[in-house]
Amino acid sequence: MKKSKYLWLVCAILPCAFIMTACGVKSTYISPTVNLNEITVSNIEAATNKAAMSVVSLYVEGRTFQGSVYGAGSGVIYKLDKEAGDAYIITNYHVVYDEDFRSTGHIASKITAEIYGSEGTSVVSEYDGSVTITYGEQAIDCQYVGGSLKYDLALLKISGSDLIKKSDVRAAEIASEPAHLGQTVIAVGNPLGYHISATKGIVSLESEYIRYSDFHDVTVRSMRIDAPINGGNSGGGAFDEKGRLIGIVNAGIDDAENVGSAIPAKLATNVIDNIMYGIQSGRYSGLKEFDLGIMPTSQNSIAVFEEELGLSFIKEDIIAFSVSGKAAEVGIKSGDKIVSAIYNGNATEFSRVFEFEEFLLTLRPGTSFTLKVVRQSGIKEFVINV
Repeated sequence: MKKSKYLWLVCAILPCAFIMTACGVKSTYISPTVNLNEITVSNIEAATNKAAMSVVSLYVEGRTFQGSVYGAGSGVIYKLDKEAGDAYIITNYHVVYDEDFRSTGHIASKITAEIYGSEGTSVVSEYDGSVTITYGEQAIDCQYVGGSLKYDLALLKISGSDLIKKSDVRAAEIASEPAHLGQTVIAVGNPLGYHISATKGIVSLESEYIRYSDFHDVTVRSMRIDAPINGGNSGGGAFDEKGRLIGIVNAGIDDAENVGSAIPAKLATNVIDNIMYGIQSGRYSGLKEFDLGIMPTSQNSIAVFEEELGLSFIKEDIIAFSVSGKAAEVGIKSGDKIVSAIYNGNATEFSRVFEFEEFLLTLRPGTSFTLKVVRQSGIKEFVINV
């Protein structure tokens, strides 16, 4: 399998992890005696420890015509029912998918998760080239629920786990605001399959599009981060200085130092909520995007510095470049400037093209919304049925 410029495919990381095992590197952990009255915890320490409780190590295996393939990745607990021992986990689609897998949908036939502090799975590369995986005693089986190759996101479920019931795992707290330039970012995941660990950096760029050169040419909107990440971090969390989820780590660049990326949390949760709605309502499986019929384009992009906040924000005009389908039916025209929408009583203003495009992921069949545009003749509002 070819290596991607951006993407660490899950099955490509394990040989790196094997080297230390084959060389006999061992460590002994001695449990410390802690006097809680003498500990001062920084905000970053508290955020990192909080974040670790909502991240899991993932291990996958599948059958190809050449034999078994094993891999490692990470996941973030999104929804949690401690009493039932149930958890929904967000990860990257490429962690569980391989076009060579012979199983249904080319999804890994076995997916297991381990929570922080209860890890024990090891993968060993034998001298004859074969691979042996030994699952930890507390590894938890996961079920694939649904996913989107387009957005490189997948949803897994743990059901009825006694370990989840008695553990202190928690669902990730989702940041209410998008990440901003220079913001602290804590990457928590399962690098190289070595179990959950954390690194720290900043948000280097709040939004860009990256293309996976050998994963179906998928292009995903991501934020750039400089927190060190490696293969196996895929699907793990990028958290802020309060331990809130701001992104799902998805890729890195082979030939660059500390240039990684994470799918913004709002985009990730919009995609996953869409998938969950389809399954729970029985209306559809997978991801269903509303086809409005507008191809938007950006004009007059500019960075605006907010003195009071000390932050800069990029704003742009969102122009309907081409119009067809439902948008044309209700009277929207090419050249209209899209400014806002009202859906379920909530008003959303758009300052970036991606904000408008990702809003469409939140629409559900059988509902309607109002779209506001500006044209030379004035402001127009259109009610559109989904």
